Amino acid sequence: MKTMPSVSRLLLGACILLAVSTMGRRNGGTREPPGPNMCMVQEVYGTGEKFFTHCVAKHLKMICERPTFVSWDCCSGYDRERGQQGCTKEKPLGNLLDTAKELGLRQFTERAAMANLTDLLENQGAFTVFAPSDTAFRESTAYEKSLLHPTDGSPSLLLYHIAPGKLSLNTFRNRNQEFVTIYQDKKIRVNKYAYGVATVNCARIIRPDEKGTNGVMHVIDKQRFRAFGGGHRRMNSRNALSLASVWMYLNEQIFYLLQVVKPLELQGNMAERIFSDDRYSKFQMALFVSDMVNQLRQTGKGYTLLAPTNSAFAKLPSELLDRILTDADTAEKVIRHHVVKGVYCGDAIVVSVGLKTLDDGRVLFRCTKQGLLANNARVVDQDLVASNGVIHGIDEVLLPDSVKEPSDLLDEMHVKRFMELTRRAGLEYRLRNDSNVTIFAPTDEAINALPSRARAALTNEPLAMSRLLDYHIVKGKLTENRLIGDLELDTGISAKIKVNVFRNGVAINTAKALGPLRECDKGSVQKINKVLVPPEKTLMELIGDDRDLSMFKQAVESSGLSDLLLREGRFTVLAPTNRAFSYLNQWRLDQMMNNPARLKKFVGRHIINRMIAECEIPASSTYGIQSRQGDLTVFNYDTRGNLLVNDLIKVTQTDTLALNGVLHKIDDVMKCSCERGVTMSPKYQHRTRGRRHYHRLRH
Repeated sequence: MKTMPSVSRLLLGACILLAVSTMGRRNGGTREPPGPNMCMVQEVYGTGEKFFTHCVAKHLKMICERPTFVSWDCCSGYDRERGQQGCTKEKPLGNLLDTAKELGLRQFTERAAMANLTDLLENQGAFTVFAPSDTAFRESTAYEKSLLHPTDGSPSLLLYHIAPGKLSLNTFRNRNQEFVTIYQDKKIRVNKYAYGVATVNCARIIRPDEKGTNGVMHVIDKQRFRAFGGGHRRMNSRNALSLASVWMYLNEQIFYLLQVVKPLELQGNMAERIFSDDRYSKFQMALFVSDMVNQLRQTGKGYTLLAPTNSAFAKLPSELLDRILTDADTAEKVIRHHVVKGVYCGDAIVVSVGLKTLDDGRVLFRCTKQGLLANNARVVDQDLVASNGVIHGIDEVLLPDSVKEPSDLLDEMHVKRFMELTRRAGLEYRLRNDSNVTIFAPTDEAINALPSRARAALTNEPLAMSRLLDYHIVKGKLTENRLIGDLELDTGISAKIKVNVFRNGVAINTAKALGPLRECDKGSVQKINKVLVPPEKTLMELIGDDRDLSMFKQAVESSGLSDLLLREGRFTVLAPTNRAFSYLNQWRLDQMMNNPARLKKFVGRHIINRMIAECEIPASSTYGIQSRQGDLTVFNYDTRGNLLVNDLIKVTQTDTLALNGVLHKIDDVMKCSCERGVTMSPKYQHRTRGRRHYHRLRH
C-alpha cells in the first residue's frame, strides 16, 4: 500500500477537524436532545475519552487543550426503535449483575463470577458498585488478577468496590468523603470536583448512576492520561534484561491498578508512600531535616503532595540544594510549598485549577496535551494514593519566593532591561548581597520611555546605573502590611520615596505598583511602571523656575502661601499656565491681585492637601477631593484619554515631582464653585464650554 502524500494527509486532517467542528455546532449549540430519553456525551477529539451529561455539568469546548464535540446517546435503561426519533424503548430494570452486562462490562462480570459474587450482585443489597471498565482490567498484571479472586480463602478485592446502600452521584456532596465497603469494613474515598467530575480513589467515574433493582452502579476508569501521552512505563526489550528494571516495572504496575482496588488503609499514609520509593530519596532527606514527616502522617485530613523526584532536585544550583537538605528553615519553606490542603486527583483536572499551598502560596494545576502540569513542572508519577491523600511526582522543584534570591525574582518578573543594565554595569552583586532591602524595578517600557540621553548614560556609564540603583533600592524589607498611606522610605541618597495607597493600588512617588509585592529571604521586590527620578526642588521652587508659570507664581507670593509650598508636606498643585490667566477678564484679574483675601481663596482652589499622582485617577470613573479652599475638585478622563479637572480644564503636563508633593499644569484657572455651579449636567457643561470659547475669542 502506498504512503499517502503529506498534502493529502493535511487535507484529510482539515476535513476531519471541519467535520468535528460542524458536529459540535450542530449538536452542542443547544441543550435540547434530538429525541426523548437521550443524554449528551462529550468526546475529546483524538482520544476516545467520553464525558457523559451528568458527569460534566456543562459543555466544555476544550478539555486538556483538546477540542471536544457533542453527540447524543440513549440514556441508561433505554434503547432505539426502528422508525422512531430518539430512544423510545424502555428496557426492564435488572439486578446489578444484569446492569453490568448491559453496560458491556464483560471483565467485571467474569471476575465477579470467578470470585463467587454472582449471588451477592443478583439477589442481595442494596449496594453501590464501583465497577472498573474492561480497559482497566486489561492493563492489570497476572499478580493483580490473582488478588481479585484469591485461592487461599481470603476475600476478593472486588468486594472493595462494593459499598452498602445506594450512593448516587448527588450523594457525593463534599470534596472529600469516605464510605465503608463490604471488604472488611475498609473505606473508599470519593472526591467531587468542578464541572461535576468525581473520582473514587482517584479513578474517574466515567458513567454514574446506572440503576439496578438492588442498587446503583458507577463505572470507573484509570486510563485517561495514557491517551494523552503520559502515564506509566510499559515493558520493552531494552529494560526486559535488567532485573532492577523488571522489579521497578512490577512495582509501578502494581501501584497503578491497586489505586483502584487496594484499600486505602493498606496503602499507608503519605509519608510511608514517599519513604518506600527510592526515586524520592532527596525529598525524604528534606522531610527529615524540616521535621515535616509528622505533617504527612496525620490522619483525618486530606492532602495533595507534589513530590519532586531526585532528578528534579538535581536541576537546582548546588548552593540552594545544600541549603534545602541541611537547613531546617529552608527545607520547611520548600516542603510547605509542595503540600496542598484537599485531595486533588489527576483525573479531576479537565482544564485548570489554582491550588493554595500550606505556605499560602499558589500552584496552577492544569491539564495539557502533554499531561498534567503543576506550574511549569510536569507530573511524571500521577495519583499515588495514600490513606490521607494523594501524591503526584513532579520533575521540577517548586521554589517559593521565600527561598529565592532577589535577582531570581526580578528575572521571573520580566524586567529584562533593568536586569540587562544592572549586569552590564557589573552591579548584579548589589541585588544578591544586599539584605533587608526593597527593590523597585521599572518595566522595560518605563526605561524605554526615558530620554535618549538618559538611556545612553545608563547603558554606557556604570556610575549612572549605580545612582539609579541607589534610589530604587530602599532600606528595610517591605511587606503588604507595611504598605500604608503617607509612608516615606529611606534610599541610598538623601531624597526619600513617598508611598501613597489609593483605592485601586499603590503609588510609589508618581509610579504605579504593578502586581503583588513579592517577598524573598533577603528582601522584597516590586515592579513599577515608571523610572523613579529623585526630586531636588520644592513645589514653590518648581513654580519659580518655570517661566510659563510666572503669573501663578505672582499670585502665590501675593496670597502669602509661598511658605506653605516651601515646607515639608504632601501637596498637589494644579498650576495654571500664563495662557490660562490670559483667558480672564483683565479688570477682574487686577481686582483679585490687589485683594489678598480673595487671592488667597483663588490660590487655595489650586492646592490639595494630599499628593495625587496621575496613576491614582481611575480610567472609567471620577476621583473627587476637596481643595485647600474647600471646593470640590473632580478628576476624570475624556474619551480621548486626556486628564481633565472639573470636566472642563485640561491637564497639559502631569506628575512633576517635588520634595513636598507633585505639580500638574492646567490650561485654565480653577473657578469658584459659586461660578461654575454645584452640578455638572450636560446642559451646564455645554453652556460653560461655550462661554469659555467666547472669552478666548474676545481676548
